[in-house]
Amino acid sequence: MRPFPLPPFVEERLPSGLTLRAARWGKRPSVAAALLFPGAGSVSAPEGLEGLAEVVADTFLDGTHSRSSRELAEAIDDLALSCDVSAGYDSAVAHMAILERDLDAGLSLFAEVLAQPAFREEEVDRNRRRHVDSLREQRSEPDFLGRERLLAELYPGHPYGRLAATEKGLTSLTAADVQRFFSSRFTFTNATLVLVGPGDEGTLLSAAARAFRTAAPGATPAWAPPSPPAPRSGLSFHLIDRKEAVQTNLLFARPALRRADPLFVAAVVANQSLGGGASSRLFHVLREERGLTYGTYSSVAPRLTAGHFGASIDCRTDATREALAGLLDLIRAFAAEGPTKEEHARSRRYLTGSFAISHETPGALVQDELTRILHGLPEDAWQTWRERVDRVTREEARDVAARFFSPDIGVVTAVGQAAVIRPVLESFGETTVWDADGPQV
Repeated sequence: MRPFPLPPFVEERLPSGLTLRAARWGKRPSVAAALLFPGAGSVSAPEGLEGLAEVVADTFLDGTHSRSSRELAEAIDDLALSCDVSAGYDSAVAHMAILERDLDAGLSLFAEVLAQPAFREEEVDRNRRRHVDSLREQRSEPDFLGRERLLAELYPGHPYGRLAATEKGLTSLTAADVQRFFSSRFTFTNATLVLVGPGDEGTLLSAAARAFRTAAPGATPAWAPPSPPAPRSGLSFHLIDRKEAVQTNLLFARPALRRADPLFVAAVVANQSLGGGASSRLFHVLREERGLTYGTYSSVAPRLTAGHFGASIDCRTDATREALAGLLDLIRAFAAEGPTKEEHARSRRYLTGSFAISHETPGALVQDELTRILHGLPEDAWQTWRERVDRVTREEARDVAARFFSPDIGVVTAVGQAAVIRPVLESFGETTVWDADGPQV
């Protein structure tokens, strides 16, 4: 490996409780920044108001106490400021990018957006209706239907089991709900602002301190990460009937590991060999050798207190049996035997070699630092990443695959023509048939 030293971060804490972290990186005259709000994600939305976190995030850019939606949009355009707010499962994040010469003005406007959102009733209602329309459109997509059912079965009764907002939750929420969620979750007391740019760290920290110096701390959010999901056993099969489908969308997932687990690096290396790209075993066998699909992949999806391993394949309806059997058999064999010597060496080379390419920009470093902070990873998590990947042995990859990839437990979902593929799935195990709203009688 060629040397690729990542920069250290310098930290400062403001009276409001907001933590500032800055690093010097890159040669382009622009600065990337992001503000992490732990506990402001979708898992914190009250029951019956599913979608609240997403609507709150979307409404930040629809005006402040001193600017209308149009005036704010014009101010953002005048600065060529890139700005957005999004809500994930465990947190919400506000991103911005600005030319270095306009850093003070950009951060000042960024602080205004985050500290003084107006949340006007008409804007909340517009975003709420837009989310309802988007949800209805998503429900016409087979991939969405499959993932929705997959997560619901994998995490039953748990906040991680919800893929998206619900129409009932969206139609129930009000501007008052939005304001309450903002006041209780989007406080600066335990938030972190990360800045990366070509200037020195002191300049970045000073600019951020000036922009956020008047921000009120707010109450400390009474939030704790969700409890880990209950253990599950057995492999269940679920079919979403889509009568007009011309192909079958197949998904498999099983409980795996959270991001902070010491075995996560080995799991990433193992997954790269199994289904992490076009050179992986799943892709080579199921597409190149057997011609069952245009593509098939696997991934490790971590959350703050849980995580899962998953794999997918889309195929012709008449190839459903062969595709599903092939997918599960290949995963099962990999979990038992691990990668070959060649697969393992190629995966380590790819992961260590591509690391520098994916970390060239300030924005990439900002995103990695947010991940590190949210999941409580060590300070040197990314500085040592390539070395830790390179140290993973083939035996360690095999062992982690045996523990977290095997399809002896988990969930399989299929989206397609039930009249044709139901007997196929039932030959693998007891199958529940669903429509868009629930199980069919």
